[in-house]
Amino acid sequence: MKLDSDTVEIEVPPDLEGLSRTLRVADVIRRRDLDFVSKPGELVESEFETGSLSAAGRKAFALMLRKAGPEAGEDSKTFTITKKELRGSHKGNERIQPVMDELLRVIVRIRTTSKKGKPAIMSQSLLSSCVEEISEDGMSVVEFQFSESFKRVIQRSDYYARVNLGVMLALQSRYSLTLYDLGCLIINRQNRVVKMNVDELRRRLGVPDGSFKNFAEFRRDVLVKSKAEIDQLADFIVEWEEIRGTGRGRPVEAVKLTFSPKDPVEQEETAKELDRPKVGRRARRDGSVEEVAAIPAAAPVAALPSSKPFPTGSMHFSGDQRLLTIVADYGGGWDKDLIAGAFREKMGDRLKTLTGVPLYKSWEGFCKSFVGLRGRP
Repeated sequence: MKLDSDTVEIEVPPDLEGLSRTLRVADVIRRRDLDFVSKPGELVESEFETGSLSAAGRKAFALMLRKAGPEAGEDSKTFTITKKELRGSHKGNERIQPVMDELLRVIVRIRTTSKKGKPAIMSQSLLSSCVEEISEDGMSVVEFQFSESFKRVIQRSDYYARVNLGVMLALQSRYSLTLYDLGCLIINRQNRVVKMNVDELRRRLGVPDGSFKNFAEFRRDVLVKSKAEIDQLADFIVEWEEIRGTGRGRPVEAVKLTFSPKDPVEQEETAKELDRPKVGRRARRDGSVEEVAAIPAAAPVAALPSSKPFPTGSMHFSGDQRLLTIVADYGGGWDKDLIAGAFREKMGDRLKTLTGVPLYKSWEGFCKSFVGLRGRP
């Protein structure tokens, strides 16, 4: 897994007339097929009416934003994303509908400008419509449109956070995700320090009213846990300084956040951690697991590519779970054996020697083309 620091700095081409800087960066990301999202700085600095988006909601919206790319600000534009793309690292589709409902329902407040060019606050949901196909296979799709107000924001957005997809999908807490987005927004600036009063920081992170009422709870359950995740998985670390008032007990009134890039050795270790299984990550972060637990030889054999050729019998009795997952995700709901029979007929004698990763890639490509030619049953 590569980190931000491993990627050549994005150069925004000057020939994309009419697009905001955020959308021009999205165009570069698409053309180079980079694993990043160009997220409007206005969205990163937004607040929510009550609480904030869940971690699943934040990840889904970022994936939808990446899918839309430089066309995200176009009027009356409907975008399509497959459920497999939308669910990210999650295996099932059961969370998609609740997440779409959340994106349609939650009200976000974003700093923008009015039609007169004056500073203003936009209050609206992020999506205006969503249509989800009922089929549960991975290639069924979700059609969506961004809200009119959000499109106006991204059309004018001239500062952005370049969010690493791998890091974003690996973070678990919505507070970690929010703080990570903020770090991505300012890490390449000369001044990497952000100061906010406690109430503003709570709103920015989306802490619901009534939660973590005193600062000690907020520090322990939000800041400390978010820092631990970010320091382990991002290519920068976050520190904070508490600024106290002069009243009784000297309560914490403001927090100064500082984001600092890691050195090359730390970045290399972070990249290795992103490539490790999620299982045991918290223990590795807390230092409660011995290094021997990460020995590659302990990895399950099922995770390795199979050296067996494509099965000759019914796919319903195939022991290769990866082949079955591919046909479930990309087969469009067609019977496994029907697709397998057509695959064997097309490939002929080549299937006798095709194994491992080349076999999986060939099988995936055929499933996609099969559905593309025949549609869904």
